[in-house]
Amino acid sequence: MSMLDETLPSLKAMVFLRVDSRIEKMVIDEIKTIEGVSDAHYIYGPYDMYVVVNASSPKTLQDIVLRKIRNMYGVISTTTCYVAK
Repeated sequence: MSMLDETLPSLKAMVFLRVDSRIEKMVIDEIKTIEGVSDAHYIYGPYDMYVVVNASSPKTLQDIVLRKIRNMYGVISTTTCYVAK
């Protein structure tokens, strides 16, 4: 997993995902390679996993969530929550 330079102002968000259970291991392994993802784990409940995303700007966060995570094969839905500082 990658970490952003801590000197940059950053946004943090938790992204909750529903994924195809037949390929969830493949999905989480691929998500962990995305720059800006600092944590990813399976969870029990209405979602299958969560991902913590750190970004230097709202546009970067949007690119990570919308273009990389949400469009990934096996991802059914996402819910993104900004983390308050």
